[in-house]
Amino acid sequence: MRKRRSVLAVLGTLACLLAVVFATTAPAQAASSAGEQKKPAGQILTMPEVPGSAAPSVRSALAEPPTTWPKARKIVHVPAGGSLTCDSGNLCVAAYDSTRGDYAVFFLYYCDTYALSNFVGTGSYRNSQTGGAVAHFYGKSGNHLLAVAPGEGSTSYDWTPVWSIRNC
Repeated sequence: MRKRRSVLAVLGTLACLLAVVFATTAPAQAASSAGEQKKPAGQILTMPEVPGSAAPSVRSALAEPPTTWPKARKIVHVPAGGSLTCDSGNLCVAAYDSTRGDYAVFFLYYCDTYALSNFVGTGSYRNSQTGGAVAHFYGKSGNHLLAVAPGEGSTSYDWTPVWSIRNC
């Protein structure tokens, strides 16, 4: 029994160390030149109008909000037709949140692959990353759907086939 606990303790310690090593992430931007000190301003992201099928119903009471894993650095809610500034260094993606009747905007800052849940229907995106970081959208089987260069965006994008995003 004592030997079994020792083995479990070693495995637990190893798991914690691996979690610390792999949890360290860096911002999603390329290296800047030596003299570059000024922070560029963000870009405007505009939300589409409310989807036609978004009328309140029994199904919307059972709906789940859109989410990302890992969690986005910042999440804000914006009404349909509204806009906000996508801060410099971020890939901003907006999906309709039927539980609130507005758009959830996810600020993807850290270089990672983000799994999407409940990103259904029309939304928008804006790549405000710096240093030439290109974002990539992927489908269910890992198939490449779209590459988004810095400065590019869309105010009417169908999220339904997108299952993950690599923002750098």
